[in-house]
Amino acid sequence: MDYLSYFITAFTTIFVIVDPPGNIPMFIALTEKLTHEERERVSKKSTIIAAGLLIVIALTGDLLLSIFHVSIDSLRIAGGILLFAVALDILTGSRGKEAYARRGLEHVDVDSLAVFPIALPLYTGPGAITAAIVLNSEAMDVLSRMLLVLAIVAVYVIVRLTHIYSEFIIKVLGKSGSDIIARLMAIFLAAIGVEFVFAGLTGKLKAILR
Repeated sequence: MDYLSYFITAFTTIFVIVDPPGNIPMFIALTEKLTHEERERVSKKSTIIAAGLLIVIALTGDLLLSIFHVSIDSLRIAGGILLFAVALDILTGSRGKEAYARRGLEHVDVDSLAVFPIALPLYTGPGAITAAIVLNSEAMDVLSRMLLVLAIVAVYVIVRLTHIYSEFIIKVLGKSGSDIIARLMAIFLAAIGVEFVFAGLTGKLKAILR
């Protein structure tokens, strides 16, 4: 197995789906009324929760599939369609995830805000969960699974850094620049979704022909 290629694929896939640069405006909008200390607390807690959840789901993906009697090829097809839908949502400017994340924030405390909606579903949503399970299914040994965990950790380290330097990044990029990055990421996300669908269909077809 080409470990470097697997790590790059895992990191790129998760990075594109989580989209740290594109989510900066949303993070700022959700935490704009907080003090600097409260925003730091939300950032640290949400990042740890989001990363930890994705790692646990990635490593227990096979068990989850067996419990629900779902084949990995079926998950690839369903996940690919989901990723394509998310990408289309971003490209058309709907950002349904953001609208969902904004609901019910009037009386939410700082710790609750870190869990929902920032950790879930902003940074660890259905797309990231599906991709993590699929990537784990492609890992052939313990080392490749460790590389998947490393890729997840690396992405969420970047998420944390975008929080720390969020105001500076927004000043440099501007709202329009951030939107452009989000849409560029969405194009790659759509392509990843298509790859998932075709990989799943190929697996299904091979199973039928056996």
